[in-house]
Amino acid sequence: MMKNMADFSEEDSSDFFPESSVVNNTLSNNSLSNGATLSSSTVSSSFANATFSSIHGAGYPQLSSPQNPPSPQYPSNHPLCNSKHLCSICGDRASGKHYGVYSCEGCKGFFKRTVRKDLSYACREERNCIIDKRQRNRCQYCRYQKCLSMGMKREAVQEERQRNREKNENEVESTSSNQPDISIERILEAEFYMDNTKNEDSGFCEAWDQKQLQVVRWAKHIPHFVNLSLDDRHTILKAGWNEILIASFCHSSTELKEGIKFAHGYVVHRTSALTEGVVSIYDRLLQELVAKMRDMKMDRTELGCLKTIILYNPEARNLKAVQDVSNLRDKVYTVLEEYCRQKYPSEGGRFAKLLLRLPALRSMGLKCYEHLFFKKFVGDSNKLVSSNTFDEFLMKALQDDNV
Repeated sequence: MMKNMADFSEEDSSDFFPESSVVNNTLSNNSLSNGATLSSSTVSSSFANATFSSIHGAGYPQLSSPQNPPSPQYPSNHPLCNSKHLCSICGDRASGKHYGVYSCEGCKGFFKRTVRKDLSYACREERNCIIDKRQRNRCQYCRYQKCLSMGMKREAVQEERQRNREKNENEVESTSSNQPDISIERILEAEFYMDNTKNEDSGFCEAWDQKQLQVVRWAKHIPHFVNLSLDDRHTILKAGWNEILIASFCHSSTELKEGIKFAHGYVVHRTSALTEGVVSIYDRLLQELVAKMRDMKMDRTELGCLKTIILYNPEARNLKAVQDVSNLRDKVYTVLEEYCRQKYPSEGGRFAKLLLRLPALRSMGLKCYEHLFFKKFVGDSNKLVSSNTFDEFLMKALQDDNV
């Protein structure tokens, strides 16, 4: 039986996020079932994309299976709207013939990365996992084997690379390369700006409103956020504000021996959490986030990058500029990986360890939201805010030039 995401813990990460098992194998240098091992150098932005997709993918409309495809979900102007073929691997709509068979962009990219990087995978089950659009990321071993069995040719990937050696590998990467670079210095500046904001804005008086307002201020100083449309800024901020706040609170708590530091330096201890009936959430925040951040000595630049990855979520509901947001997220992966390599050259697996905080942030974000965890300590828990009111709050803050 599948676990509820809110009950997810780090020990379960390999079940919910198969990419996490690859990273864990990488960090411990364990051998895979076929005798090959994965080194930390294989952890790259392609892995990061898969990890983040696994975290946020559940709950979004997806095709059920190649045997029973639902009605088309693409708008009339979408390039795949009139596609007559389904992906031979997962049943998604095919974008054309790739490496010998009709396939979607996702399976095409997966097969290409596997061949070019000569990756090896291991199946956690019995090497007969179902591969469809909904579950194609759950087992990379079975997905790759299905690519081969359906006729995808390794040599076709190598020939394509030879032909396009001086060009971008694919259209997505080409589009991404035209995006302005993201400055890691500006991400760090946004972190310190959030620390130094004042709490005297008229119209936003409650402590809880102030924390949400700080998130909006922070986002406005993240590179290229203000270049998105107002609706898209509202969409991605609404989708990620809870996890962004959790990351900030937990990181600020690493300097404490015990407790979690919330708004205005207010520290919540375990006895208070026990009184409010949320001690299990409190303990998980300490164990899965605060302790891990403290152990690896996560710095403010790394924290800012993780929060920016959460912000630039291309799978947020109703997002219009999906490709633009995806490209910006890829840029953050790239600068974070390079930063880890330069700042911590002796810690080859540091980039992977940072990304492993994302599943915990996602899980705890859902749990805290469900139990109004923050409102119990930073606001009036009896004054519940409807989703419509919160939408209006965010939109007002985004349009206010003084915020």
